[in-house]
Amino acid sequence: MSQIIYLNGEYINRDDAKISIMDRGFLFGDGVYELLPIYKSKPFLVDKHLKRLSSSLKLIGMSKDCEVVENLEEIMYELISKNQYVDHFFYVHITRGYQPSRNHIYPKDIQHTVLVMGEEYKVFSREKLGNGFKGCLREDFRWMKSNIKSISLLGNVLLKNYAAQNGFYETLLIRNKKLTEGSASNIFVVKDGQVMTPNLGVELLPGVTRDLLIELFRDNNINVIETDVTEDDLLSSEEVWCTSSTNYCVPITEIDNKIIGDGKVGDYSYRSYDLITKFISAL
Repeated sequence: MSQIIYLNGEYINRDDAKISIMDRGFLFGDGVYELLPIYKSKPFLVDKHLKRLSSSLKLIGMSKDCEVVENLEEIMYELISKNQYVDHFFYVHITRGYQPSRNHIYPKDIQHTVLVMGEEYKVFSREKLGNGFKGCLREDFRWMKSNIKSISLLGNVLLKNYAAQNGFYETLLIRNKKLTEGSASNIFVVKDGQVMTPNLGVELLPGVTRDLLIELFRDNNINVIETDVTEDDLLSSEEVWCTSSTNYCVPITEIDNKIIGDGKVGDYSYRSYDLITKFISAL
């Protein structure tokens, strides 16, 4: 059975959805997106995700004329009802829209394209995390505005596929000898017993799960430092784990064949998973 999606003001079957080849999202990757979980038939941390979406729209000059953001939560609940989602994910995709000719310069009165649809992703169990995962290091060659959740994801796609094709879970990115993030995640490390994560800036995405975990740690008297994390810090750390909306804690126990810590999933990694799981269960 085809699921129902939202596209430009209409609720239609996913298989029937059509977008023009002249859409700037198709021709230029000109747009932004958001991905958020659904737990117990409710969008998770929807206010924070929509705030980040609004920020991305503002940073590419689309915030003033994109009123649909105000209605997105209502659209999501309508899709939850129509598709009977319980635990699922939403993908929200907003492009600058259609124009009749291919031109780098866009018109001021362009009508934006808005898509909201459900997606399924593999979510790891706590038992699965116990095996640990392998990561690799690569130079962060993406553009210098990675704080925008852009649909132009070629750099991330190449880096994530490098990991997948070489037996790794994630590619951890280094720019100027400092850790930025993963190809599709934020990164936490434990160095000399101190939990650290890279400072926010244009080099990395302000992860919603990242921010939640920092808040939960501090609520439980665990200090987290947002700071520069060097490549040496990363490789000499006791623990490393990735966070994202799809899998909120994935321990990395080996990086480029170098064992992290004692090679086992550490206490802070498990604590991260357990704190977020408890937070979700209490909803």
